[in-house]
Amino acid sequence: MQSLNNPEQLLFTDCEGNQAQLQDIIDDGLDGGYEYRIPGLINLLNSGEPYHQLLAAVMLTSWGHPAGFQKLIDWASNSQSVPWQAAPVVYERISQTDSAFEMLADAVNTSYYADENQNIQQWQIKAIKALLGIYHQYYFGRSLALAIVRKKEIAQAVKSEIIAAMEASLKILQEHTSLGFDLAFQVACLLIPLTRIDENVAANYANQLISSYSHKERILREIANALGDGKEKATLAILEHLKTLKMPALIRDTENAIARRSRN
Repeated sequence: MQSLNNPEQLLFTDCEGNQAQLQDIIDDGLDGGYEYRIPGLINLLNSGEPYHQLLAAVMLTSWGHPAGFQKLIDWASNSQSVPWQAAPVVYERISQTDSAFEMLADAVNTSYYADENQNIQQWQIKAIKALLGIYHQYYFGRSLALAIVRKKEIAQAVKSEIIAAMEASLKILQEHTSLGFDLAFQVACLLIPLTRIDENVAANYANQLISSYSHKERILREIANALGDGKEKATLAILEHLKTLKMPALIRDTENAIARRSRN
């Protein structure tokens, strides 16, 4: 039997004791068989080294365990005092900014594959709300937006927090405050769930982003991708406008988005 007190064995070995990647163990654990590690992971979560604490939270949250969700919520609610505050333990590849909360958001996304029950859904909503509260301060990439869009009822439940996150982010962008990552792109990512629950509001934010970032093809392509899930005239008009911009990749993405709408 593996030691329940050894972080390396808890996080980086499979049931047979063979070395494995963290994500592979998480994927295997979604089907069960790793329940005996839960006590050790909870202990690690509360008393391990910062890196191991983060990974324990990722593993537990991915498996839908309340201890993982609660720690995630605590960290998001007190983000200035997380264990890795003095020295980040994971980094986003391009910007080299702290990507711990992006990793936790991805864990929430993975938790949809765990055994579904009402309790997990309530934890998912609470966790997403907590993460949206710091969306304007930390790197998330697409991860949180993709976690939100997985279920329409969850997106509806956090709609006001999505809007608050977008407003807080736009305020920082207007102040030209640099956070070390592409916050405008992150705002565009939130159009993915917002388009599915309130197209008129999504269209308003899309227009704001286009007005300020008409030269940023990456942001415009993300807007096109998001609005491809719409049905209303307001979002279609934006896509038609994006087609007129002389950016080949954007034109292709916009045409694909319009075609997708016609199939919805």
